[in-house]
Amino acid sequence: MAHSASSSTMVHKNEKGILCKCKKLARVVQAWTDDNPGRRFYGCEGRKVDHGYESCNFFQWYDVERPHGWQYLALLEARDIMRGQKEEIKQMKESMRALTHERERQLESPALEELKVSREECEALKREVLVLSERSRVFRNVLISSTFGFVVVLGVMVAMGKQH
Repeated sequence: MAHSASSSTMVHKNEKGILCKCKKLARVVQAWTDDNPGRRFYGCEGRKVDHGYESCNFFQWYDVERPHGWQYLALLEARDIMRGQKEEIKQMKESMRALTHERERQLESPALEELKVSREECEALKREVLVLSERSRVFRNVLISSTFGFVVVLGVMVAMGKQH
Protein backbone atom coordinates (compact mmCIF):
# COMPACT_ATOMS: atom_id res chain seq x y z
CA MET A 1 0.00 0.00 0.00
CA ALA A 2 2.72 2.34 -1.08
CA HIS A 3 0.65 4.93 -2.98
CA SER A 4 -2.31 6.92 -1.71
CA ALA A 5 -2.55 9.28 -4.68
CA SER A 6 -5.58 8.90 -6.88
CA SER A 7 -5.14 6.75 -9.92
CA SER A 8 -7.62 5.44 -12.45
CA THR A 9 -7.85 3.75 -15.80
CA MET A 10 -10.70 3.44 -18.29
CA VAL A 11 -11.75 -0.19 -18.50
CA HIS A 12 -15.47 -0.72 -19.20
CA LYS A 13 -18.30 0.35 -21.51
CA ASN A 14 -21.21 2.34 -20.16
CA GLU A 15 -23.88 -0.30 -20.76
CA LYS A 16 -26.48 1.42 -18.55
CA GLY A 17 -26.47 4.63 -20.61
CA ILE A 18 -25.68 6.93 -17.67
CA LEU A 19 -25.32 10.54 -18.84
CA CYS A 20 -23.16 13.20 -17.22
CA LYS A 21 -24.31 16.80 -16.60
CA CYS A 22 -23.09 17.66 -20.13
CA LYS A 23 -25.70 15.20 -21.47
CA LYS A 24 -22.92 13.02 -22.87
CA LEU A 25 -22.46 9.32 -22.20
CA ALA A 26 -20.35 9.08 -19.04
CA ARG A 27 -17.28 6.87 -19.19
CA VAL A 28 -16.72 4.02 -16.76
CA VAL A 29 -13.37 4.30 -15.00
CA GLN A 30 -11.68 2.02 -12.53
CA ALA A 31 -10.17 3.61 -9.43
CA TRP A 32 -6.86 2.38 -7.99
CA THR A 33 -6.71 4.46 -4.80
CA ASP A 34 -5.93 2.95 -1.41
CA ASP A 35 -9.56 3.37 -0.31
CA ASN A 36 -11.19 2.06 -3.50
CA PRO A 37 -8.85 -0.30 -5.40
CA GLY A 38 -10.55 -1.76 -8.45
CA ARG A 39 -13.83 0.06 -7.79
CA ARG A 40 -15.51 1.48 -10.88
CA PHE A 41 -17.22 4.84 -11.25
CA TYR A 42 -18.87 7.01 -13.88
CA GLY A 43 -17.08 10.22 -14.85
CA CYS A 44 -17.47 13.00 -17.41
CA GLU A 45 -15.40 12.31 -20.51
CA GLY A 46 -15.26 16.04 -21.15
CA ARG A 47 -15.83 17.97 -24.32
CA LYS A 48 -13.25 19.56 -26.57
CA VAL A 49 -13.02 23.31 -26.11
CA ASP A 50 -10.37 25.21 -28.09
CA HIS A 51 -7.08 23.39 -27.39
CA GLY A 52 -8.23 21.41 -24.36
CA TYR A 53 -11.13 19.64 -22.70
CA GLU A 54 -13.80 20.93 -20.36
CA SER A 55 -15.49 18.63 -17.86
CA CYS A 56 -18.66 18.98 -15.76
CA ASN A 57 -16.93 16.93 -13.02
CA PHE A 58 -19.76 14.37 -12.96
CA PHE A 59 -19.10 11.49 -10.55
CA GLN A 60 -21.21 8.49 -9.59
CA TRP A 61 -20.13 5.10 -8.30
CA TYR A 62 -20.73 2.20 -10.70
CA ASP A 63 -19.88 -0.38 -8.05
CA VAL A 64 -22.12 0.36 -5.08
CA GLU A 65 -20.08 -1.57 -2.52
CA ARG A 66 -16.52 -0.76 -1.59
CA PRO A 67 -14.04 -3.62 -1.72
CA HIS A 68 -13.33 -5.20 1.67
CA GLY A 69 -11.61 -8.14 3.32
CA TRP A 70 -9.26 -10.34 1.36
CA GLN A 71 -10.54 -8.92 -1.96
CA TYR A 72 -9.53 -5.43 -0.86
CA LEU A 73 -6.03 -6.65 0.02
CA ALA A 74 -5.75 -8.64 -3.22
CA LEU A 75 -6.73 -5.60 -5.26
CA LEU A 76 -4.17 -3.41 -3.49
CA GLU A 77 -1.50 -6.03 -4.11
CA ALA A 78 -2.50 -6.32 -7.78
CA ARG A 79 -2.42 -2.51 -8.11
CA ASP A 80 1.09 -2.34 -6.65
CA ILE A 81 2.27 -5.13 -8.97
CA MET A 82 0.81 -3.29 -11.98
CA ARG A 83 2.48 -0.03 -10.93
CA GLY A 84 5.80 -1.83 -10.55
CA GLN A 85 5.42 -3.43 -13.97
CA LYS A 86 4.49 -0.10 -15.57
CA GLU A 87 7.59 1.48 -14.03
CA GLU A 88 9.74 -1.42 -15.23
CA ILE A 89 8.29 -1.12 -18.75
CA LYS A 90 8.94 2.63 -18.68
CA GLN A 91 12.58 2.08 -17.66
CA MET A 92 13.02 -0.61 -20.33
CA LYS A 93 11.62 1.73 -22.99
CA GLU A 94 14.00 4.49 -21.86
CA SER A 95 16.93 2.05 -21.96
CA MET A 96 15.86 0.88 -25.41
CA ARG A 97 15.63 4.48 -26.65
CA ALA A 98 19.08 5.25 -25.23
CA LEU A 99 20.60 2.12 -26.79
CA THR A 100 18.93 2.81 -30.13
CA HIS A 101 20.17 6.41 -30.08
CA GLU A 102 23.71 5.27 -29.22
CA ARG A 103 23.64 2.65 -31.99
CA GLU A 104 22.39 5.20 -34.53
CA ARG A 105 25.13 7.60 -33.44
CA GLN A 106 27.74 4.87 -33.89
CA LEU A 107 26.39 4.02 -37.32
CA GLU A 108 26.27 7.67 -38.33
CA SER A 109 29.90 8.31 -37.44
CA PRO A 110 31.44 6.27 -40.32
CA ALA A 111 28.68 7.49 -42.61
CA LEU A 112 29.44 11.11 -41.75
CA GLU A 113 33.16 10.56 -42.35
CA GLU A 114 32.35 8.92 -45.69
CA LEU A 115 30.10 11.86 -46.56
CA LYS A 116 32.89 14.34 -45.79
CA VAL A 117 35.28 12.40 -48.04
CA SER A 118 32.65 12.31 -50.79
CA ARG A 119 32.12 16.06 -50.51
CA GLU A 120 35.85 16.69 -50.76
CA GLU A 121 36.05 14.42 -53.81
CA CYS A 122 33.09 16.23 -55.35
CA GLU A 123 34.71 19.62 -54.79
CA ALA A 124 37.97 18.35 -56.33
CA LEU A 125 36.07 17.05 -59.36
CA LYS A 126 34.28 20.40 -59.75
CA ARG A 127 37.63 22.21 -59.74
CA GLU A 128 38.99 19.75 -62.32
CA VAL A 129 35.93 20.27 -64.55
CA LEU A 130 36.47 24.05 -64.39
CA VAL A 131 40.14 23.64 -65.36
CA LEU A 132 39.26 21.28 -68.22
CA SER A 133 36.51 23.63 -69.43
CA GLU A 134 39.00 26.50 -69.51
CA ARG A 135 41.57 24.37 -71.36
CA SER A 136 38.90 23.25 -73.83
CA ARG A 137 37.95 26.87 -74.53
CA VAL A 138 41.63 27.79 -75.07
CA PHE A 139 42.19 24.79 -77.38
CA ARG A 140 39.03 25.63 -79.34
CA ASN A 141 40.21 29.23 -79.77
CA VAL A 142 43.68 28.05 -80.85
CA LEU A 143 42.11 25.60 -83.31
CA ILE A 144 39.83 28.26 -84.75
CA SER A 145 42.73 30.73 -84.97
CA SER A 146 45.01 28.13 -86.54
CA THR A 147 42.37 27.11 -89.07
CA PHE A 148 41.72 30.74 -89.97
CA GLY A 149 45.46 31.41 -90.22
CA PHE A 150 45.96 28.31 -92.40
CA VAL A 151 43.17 29.39 -94.74
CA VAL A 152 44.68 32.89 -95.01
CA VAL A 153 48.19 31.51 -95.69
CA LEU A 154 46.79 29.02 -98.20
CA GLY A 155 44.84 31.81 -99.91
CA VAL A 156 47.94 33.99 -100.11
CA MET A 157 49.96 31.09 -101.57
CA VAL A 158 47.30 30.33 -104.16
CA ALA A 159 47.06 34.00 -105.09
CA MET A 160 50.87 34.18 -105.46
CA GLY A 161 50.93 31.02 -107.46
CA LYS A 162 48.45 32.44 -109.97
CA GLN A 163 50.57 35.57 -110.44
CA HIS A 164 53.55 33.59 -111.58
